[in-house]
Amino acid sequence: MRFVDLSMPIWEGAGYGEVLAMPNTSVRFFEYMFYDQNGIRMTHLKIDDETGCPFMTPYQGSPHPRGPVTEGALFTWKLDEIPLERLILRDTVVLDVPGEDYHVITGEEIDAAVAKADYREGDDVLVRTGWATTEKAYELGNDYCIVSPSWSYEACVRMGEVMEAKKSGVIMTDAALIMTVAYQGYGWSVGDERIIPRPKPWPSAEAREQQMDLLAGTRSPTPPPSVGRGGYRDLMVKTIAICKCLVDANQITSGRVKMIMLPMLIEQGGASPCRFIAVEE
Repeated sequence: MRFVDLSMPIWEGAGYGEVLAMPNTSVRFFEYMFYDQNGIRMTHLKIDDETGCPFMTPYQGSPHPRGPVTEGALFTWKLDEIPLERLILRDTVVLDVPGEDYHVITGEEIDAAVAKADYREGDDVLVRTGWATTEKAYELGNDYCIVSPSWSYEACVRMGEVMEAKKSGVIMTDAALIMTVAYQGYGWSVGDERIIPRPKPWPSAEAREQQMDLLAGTRSPTPPPSVGRGGYRDLMVKTIAICKCLVDANQITSGRVKMIMLPMLIEQGGASPCRFIAVEE
């Protein structure tokens, strides 16, 4: 039996999600009381629901917004409601979709990977590009999500269709984004309207100013049609959870593994950082 840790580390200053001005802001560890001065030690840890490797259910905004991010979800479990048997030692198929820097996964590549794999009914899914490593996360920092392979709208739709047909639950990927960076980062980190040099996200003054300039209910300028669409919601409604930013999946040597998934147990939570362990037998 062999264990492969696929979890993205969480470290002070980690900026692997700084694609937009508001979500996924840098990790912060702050010590604000000290034994020698206060007689007690107190620290503050700031992470987001998408820090590290996120486990994102259709109720990603919960416990704040109570409803799903989009209607029609096949699974309605929040983090504390998912049965343990759907998280521990799950039969998982590895779908290989090789991707280099900036690669965008297509629907055709999903179909080709499914055709080659030993994909059985009820399997959870790990879509592996082989690109993502812990070392790259440390080296690329804020640019990690921009350089990483990402998912096209068509890939999300096709993967959702396959998962529904196969009665699959969780989709994992070592890509950093479930939408293209051109779509998700337009107006902040990429695109004709990007800010150069890219400032720090919220709570920076630049992030606050950008939000004031946007239409109500939006997080970035409306991209041109050439940027395409985002398929995150189309895939989300077919899953127990979408999980991204896994690392070191290239160390898995077989086409099938048992997966251990350990999201934070947040009461009525919708998304959280998660630990992912692949077990090869």
